[in-house]
Amino acid sequence: MTLTPLSLPSPLRGELMALTRLAGPVVVSQFASNALALISTAVIGRLGEAELAAAAYANATYYLLFMILVGVMLSVGPRAAQAHGAGDPAGVGRALRGGLRLALGLAALAFPLMWGVAALLPGLAPEGIRADLAATYLRVYALGMLPALTFTALRGTLEGTGRPRVVTAVALGGVALVSVLSPALAFGWGPLPRLGLVGAGVASAGAAWATTLALLPAALRAAPRPPGGTRGEVGALLRLGWPIGLTLGAEGGMFSVVSLLMAGFGPEALAGHNIALQVITAVFMIPLGLATATGIRVAHAAGAGDRAGARRAGLTGVGVAAGVMALFALLELLAPRLALGVFVDVDDPRNAALIATGTALLVIAALFQTLDGVQVTANAALRGLHDTRWPLLISLTSYWLVGLGVGALLAFPLGLGPRGLWFGLTAGLTTAAVLLLTRFLRRTEPGRR
Repeated sequence: MTLTPLSLPSPLRGELMALTRLAGPVVVSQFASNALALISTAVIGRLGEAELAAAAYANATYYLLFMILVGVMLSVGPRAAQAHGAGDPAGVGRALRGGLRLALGLAALAFPLMWGVAALLPGLAPEGIRADLAATYLRVYALGMLPALTFTALRGTLEGTGRPRVVTAVALGGVALVSVLSPALAFGWGPLPRLGLVGAGVASAGAAWATTLALLPAALRAAPRPPGGTRGEVGALLRLGWPIGLTLGAEGGMFSVVSLLMAGFGPEALAGHNIALQVITAVFMIPLGLATATGIRVAHAAGAGDRAGARRAGLTGVGVAAGVMALFALLELLAPRLALGVFVDVDDPRNAALIATGTALLVIAALFQTLDGVQVTANAALRGLHDTRWPLLISLTSYWLVGLGVGALLAFPLGLGPRGLWFGLTAGLTTAAVLLLTRFLRRTEPGRR
């Protein structure tokens, strides 16, 4: 018998429908966030090779710290969602306003640090990188840190209370703004001066401020001011959020180290790696959006004291994410050149070595795409339960011990080269998926206190 949504048991069918309604706008928002970076990169790439290399170097110094800080801010979503599930509007208000204070505090610490790093870049940048361009771009780009962290708090509040569509609308508006503002400032359209790389940075920071200010009124309406103030809320968000931040840093750091190791196999291998990584990153926006929605659904059930509902929500999200990623894995197995062709001209003979490497790596990616969907969704489900410290330990073990350890062993002593590093990614993501899902099942097993 073929299972359709209508033939599923009633509670599961209801959960699947609720997840779909919430996840659709969230997935679109994730693609919009990714599109901002792609548009900026496309504009900078047309300024010239020196500008593109300088921006890439500046971003490399910015994003690991920024990713960790965003992870800390992701604590607002589960706090708001659990309060919403418990029927506690004052708790939602505390989560939002505590998140706004936390964003201000984190930015006040990180912004001067970024400017300090920019001052050190002339002595740190490798040969071939225009350190002056990289430093200037980093200073300008960092102007968007406060609104970006604030946007995460606003978004978490609105999605956590079941209002994802306004986030999607504002995010798409940000994409439209950057699409016009970035080339206009970079190339000097009309009466505007040609600002080059600085113009692209101003456009990115400006879009961050514009989208945050546009989203603020909706979030304040969804989270009324709590009568008792926000005493203790910033501390609660920090306790929940710092493991999330370090977890994101651990996973992102694994991919960064793999890229550094890949450079040792030559420019063609590194280029093929980067293109294959672009493919799986674009696809990953779907399970990332599903994971966010799953975490919210789990938090709603947990806030209402419904352990069975939390378990059903988590497993539904994991199953949907795994199924979607399995379909993309099949595409990568059957038509890797089609996937690579989105980012590079596969018919250009000059790209032959790049395509060969990228194709080999996408075949390996097909092995871990499904498990990547499982691990990100199980992790988000645990966040919905306010369980973040064990997932951090699991991530550190899976990515840095298993993933990088196995990858380095296969790539270098055993001579598998670039493929060995990606087999290491497979091992790390598989370990994380198994351990995180097991943790979620234990936390939601019937009768557990």
